[in-house]
Amino acid sequence: MKKKIFFTDLDETLLTREKNMTPATVDVITKLTEKGHYVALTSGRPLDSVMEARRLLPISDQGLFYIANNGSQIVNAKTLEKIREVRMTMEEVLYLFQAAEENGIHIQTYTDTAIISKKQTPELDFYQKTIHMPSLITDDIKGALILPPFKCLSISLNGRDKIEAFRNALLPWAEGHVSLICSTDIVLEMFPSSAGKGAALQYLAQYLNIPISDTVSAGDQDNDISMLEAAGVGIAMCNGSERAKAAADIITQTDNNHDGLVPLLNELFALSS
Repeated sequence: MKKKIFFTDLDETLLTREKNMTPATVDVITKLTEKGHYVALTSGRPLDSVMEARRLLPISDQGLFYIANNGSQIVNAKTLEKIREVRMTMEEVLYLFQAAEENGIHIQTYTDTAIISKKQTPELDFYQKTIHMPSLITDDIKGALILPPFKCLSISLNGRDKIEAFRNALLPWAEGHVSLICSTDIVLEMFPSSAGKGAALQYLAQYLNIPISDTVSAGDQDNDISMLEAAGVGIAMCNGSERAKAAADIITQTDNNHDGLVPLLNELFALSS
């Protein structure tokens, strides 16, 4: 049997709006792995949060990979081997914190186990409803980081206009070394330009000696676009952004709450045969 890899975003793609998985979605991923195909849980979330979502799947760690922080980390779920890591520079992190402060917008970064921020803001409270990591509140961002982080993240609870304005202000500085991509209408992801979900897809496919033509990806937002474009087949959720849908080869007929991926995965991985 020819092995394939399924790269899937989590929020609003594999997961329902309530952050669960439908029984049919669990069933199709289980069948896919039982047939020997690889699965890569591919998210903007930090690694701990990706691993938390993985617990919803009653599957073996064999052939399972975590791609966290928008492609900045690739980890073998069975061995916990770190296959690839791409970090920001400390100078980039400090610049982004200063710029966010000047623009009156929330910003945070991460250690392996905590969210780092200067204040416990309403935006951070909102974020922690989904990402169950403790926060470390400090004015000494550099001192709180043992290693440079994989990403920074800004949130505006006032909607996309403010986050887009912040992104546009950063673009001249960021060109060529930091990607600035909205993962929702209120969240701006900032990570190394050499990372990204598309680059992670290409790296893992080469690592596993799987042709790109035998890769399938699924996502719903702008930070999924590089992955949708890089895969042999890119699936956008019908509940996704217009830019994500334009980048995909296929758009689901139903949304993430109604088993949108199930019929396409059954077909693309020949799970009924």
